[in-house]
Amino acid sequence: MQAQPQLSESVFLAVRLVAMLSYLVLLYLVLRRALLVAVGRQHRHRVRARHTLAGCMLLAFVCLLLIRHGAEKWLTQLGNYLDPLVLLLPPGWFAASLIGLYRTLTAGCALVLMFQIVGAIHWFLESRLETWIAIVQQQEESLRRKSVRLQVLLAIQWANRAARTIVLAVLVVVYIVLDFRFFPRTAVVVDTFMAYLGTPASQVAMAFFNYLPNLGYLSVICAVGWLLLKLARKIFNWLGDGTLSIRGFQPDWAEPTYKLCRTLLLLFLLMISFPYLPGASSQFFSGFSLFVGALVTLGSTGAIGNVIAGIMLTYTSAFRVGDQVSIGGTIGSVVQKSLLVTHILTFQNEDCTVSNSVILSSSVINYSTQAASTGLILTVRAGIGYDVDWRTIHRLMIEAAHQTELILPDPAPCVWQISLDNYAVTYELRAFTNNAALRYETHSRLQANVLDAFNRAGVEIMTPSVLSHRDGSMLAVPREQYPGRARQHGIAVELDRNPE
Repeated sequence: MQAQPQLSESVFLAVRLVAMLSYLVLLYLVLRRALLVAVGRQHRHRVRARHTLAGCMLLAFVCLLLIRHGAEKWLTQLGNYLDPLVLLLPPGWFAASLIGLYRTLTAGCALVLMFQIVGAIHWFLESRLETWIAIVQQQEESLRRKSVRLQVLLAIQWANRAARTIVLAVLVVVYIVLDFRFFPRTAVVVDTFMAYLGTPASQVAMAFFNYLPNLGYLSVICAVGWLLLKLARKIFNWLGDGTLSIRGFQPDWAEPTYKLCRTLLLLFLLMISFPYLPGASSQFFSGFSLFVGALVTLGSTGAIGNVIAGIMLTYTSAFRVGDQVSIGGTIGSVVQKSLLVTHILTFQNEDCTVSNSVILSSSVINYSTQAASTGLILTVRAGIGYDVDWRTIHRLMIEAAHQTELILPDPAPCVWQISLDNYAVTYELRAFTNNAALRYETHSRLQANVLDAFNRAGVEIMTPSVLSHRDGSMLAVPREQYPGRARQHGIAVELDRNPE
């Protein structure tokens, strides 16, 4: 006798659960479809359909409001009539549920109407912004420059889309909360939820509204800082491409100077905006700031020295990116400069990183500076015996220099007598090239051409003294390059036949 009521109650609870889940699924589908029609991109150009739906929702909402009292009274009577039919339900359940459904329908019509209004405003602004952005982009392509107006339009477009998302989310949340309040069973859930989160939410909301003046100050500071950064970028771009010139300011200083000014400006903006940051006056924020300051002070001594050295190297113009330099015995090409380190690519294809403080305390040899103006001098030394006329040596060396690629005809190559040694004369060929990057290849070809010129002319490059055991009457010159050299002959000895 007791099993049947328990079974009936279980079945009824299952039916109620299924009905609630079906209601939630139906509510989700309706809201999703309303959102797609109102603000979906695929329905953007279906203006007539959207206007028709908005008109129907407005008419339904007005009608439901006008007949609200009479309809709720009639639904209450209907619920009271249905209550005795189901014994398991508490009194008044049918009436409260029917009234809740009626109010849900009314709120749903209002929600869909609000969706239509938000979508219409959004797409109106979006279409105008897209047209203006297309016009500005076309102008930028013709002028080949970026404008501030385009960035402002893109920011407004982003703000329009963000505002649409926020407003729609707030509308959906408010509708769901109201919908749960319309039914007795779910109203308890809403009340419990609001009891736990109502006070924190109200405090957060009050804190947000109290923070609005500080947010206004921060907005003004950020806007002014953004404008100053754009102005600085313009000015230094003009200095870099030569549009604007300042006496004593070199164009290659424009980019590092802009980075330095940008860093200082950002630090200044952070300093003046610090009091307006959220929680700036709290003890945690103050302690954390001291902790970070101590870390920076203790750990950045070497880094600050490198930064100062990098700034000094920038404005002393010791070298630029692409120059061929020798720094502390490291020879190569400068591939990257920063405020902390400089990267040098050696001729062995090694990437060498040198700190700026080391560079500042070392001697820097720049091969590219004079190579681009008067030329870089390449030298070839050779020791020639006293039996060869010095004019011949000059002629052979200068001819070898003229036959070498990348050797400049002006200034003309020249030969110096460096020293008059015991066994030979030391000559030095001095030739000029304007390509510092290929100076080693050019130097090697120049020495090869000098050697070929001496060999073809039968001139032997002497060592200070003959150390190898060989016939001193023969030339140490390859026969392939000097085939007309004298044949080997004996040593003539004169004998005195009538000695005293």
